[in-house]
Amino acid sequence: MGDDGIYLSAPQRRRRRGTVAVAVAVAAVLLGVGAYVGTSWYLGRPSALEPFVTPSVAPPVSATPSVVPQSAPVAPPLGTISAARASRLPSPVPSPTAPTDDELADTQVSRLLQPRSGITAADSATVVRNEITPGGALARIVSARYDLTSRRQLLGAADAGEPIGQVRCTQNFRVQGAPFPQNRPGLLLCWRMSPYKSVVVIATSATKQPQAPDAAAVVSHVWTDMG
Repeated sequence: MGDDGIYLSAPQRRRRRGTVAVAVAVAAVLLGVGAYVGTSWYLGRPSALEPFVTPSVAPPVSATPSVVPQSAPVAPPLGTISAARASRLPSPVPSPTAPTDDELADTQVSRLLQPRSGITAADSATVVRNEITPGGALARIVSARYDLTSRRQLLGAADAGEPIGQVRCTQNFRVQGAPFPQNRPGLLLCWRMSPYKSVVVIATSATKQPQAPDAAAVVSHVWTDMG
């Protein structure tokens, strides 16, 4: 007889016990699965003590290339002048330079050729010609049949010259604009003068110093030819 007062035969009681056992087993399985799922959910959820991290999403790739902004020009530090501003500043005016040896020699010849007051052109005629000395210097030869002693100062000689026979030579000159006399190795002045004739040689050389003996020899040769 069962618990509810219904009589059950032996086979029925066995079937009933089997059914109850199956139900108990099924319930146990269901309880185990539920516990497993609950535990997995509990372990997998974010903890209240840990900060919630939003998953990062990669930005979409643009089809057009991105433009990199250019950096702004850096201003020069205080107290300096930028290169662009410096380029607009006016260039300094170069100071006047002293005349070259050739320029000074040409000036000396021009001064000797200036006409003298009270003297006719025929009486004050001078001859100018050029000649190359044995040492390779260019000799400007000025000859006249009168005394050029009063005009020697126009040549700018700073001294009375060194004697070479009857000829005197110097390389010391007073240059206009220079406070002191100058010794110019590339310029040589030689002369011989008398009341009746005068010969002046002004020699220059761009390669080497003109030699006084060579210029003095030219003066003596022209002096002799003048008779």
